[in-house]
Amino acid sequence: MVNDSYSHIASFINSIPSVFDTEGTLIYESRNIVKRFMAPDGTPLIVKRYKFPNLIQRFAYSFYRPSKARRAYEYALRLLDLGIDTPQPIAYIEQKRNGLFTYGYFISAVNNNPDCRVLRTDPQYDNGKLAHDLMTFIVRLHELGVMHGDTNLSNFLYEKRGAHYQFSVIDINRSQFVTPPVSQSQCLHNLIRLTHIIPLLHQLVGIYAAARGWNPDESIAKVEAQLHHFEQRRKIKHLFRFWRKSKK
Repeated sequence: MVNDSYSHIASFINSIPSVFDTEGTLIYESRNIVKRFMAPDGTPLIVKRYKFPNLIQRFAYSFYRPSKARRAYEYALRLLDLGIDTPQPIAYIEQKRNGLFTYGYFISAVNNNPDCRVLRTDPQYDNGKLAHDLMTFIVRLHELGVMHGDTNLSNFLYEKRGAHYQFSVIDINRSQFVTPPVSQSQCLHNLIRLTHIIPLLHQLVGIYAAARGWNPDESIAKVEAQLHHFEQRRKIKHLFRFWRKSKK
């Protein structure tokens, strides 16, 4: 699927899977791989290839559920319709082998703005203005019924315009769109991935709670407790995976 606005470079876009491993500039590599490409007409592209899915996921993405790449593309369009900035979705590509899904690619426009991880090293960046505006932005997301799938600070790009910061969201394929109003418990749970730095988490959740008219101390306590539970579950999962590998 190629966005109609980019139909003039559709042939190049569709060729990306065949050259992804050997061409492009590597930006990020872990489970997923992100590269930058330049189309023949000079259009810069960001291409994200999602990790190879397990067998159950291959069946699900082939017959029952949209792939991560498709969700990223369609969710970007929904966010833009809601007035939430995200890099312009250009295309998504789904590869199959023997009728089963293999790899998904999401192609978007480039946004070179920095992300909010600066708050990890400087919580009072710009006298706390960035932290305040970020949490005000997340309040707006929640009020619109947008629950970002990973509220890690790295997924919010910022740019200062006048006296305020503006934000663009990335890594949106795990997001949820729910009918507002969203419950307090859902909203607070959505904040647990902001940061594992507890003093910074307290600061951010306190700003959020104050903006919602909720008790900051109670909100902070709830989010910290949920973060602790989340971390314990993740440790158990990692230990289980290590045990399974050791048995092979």
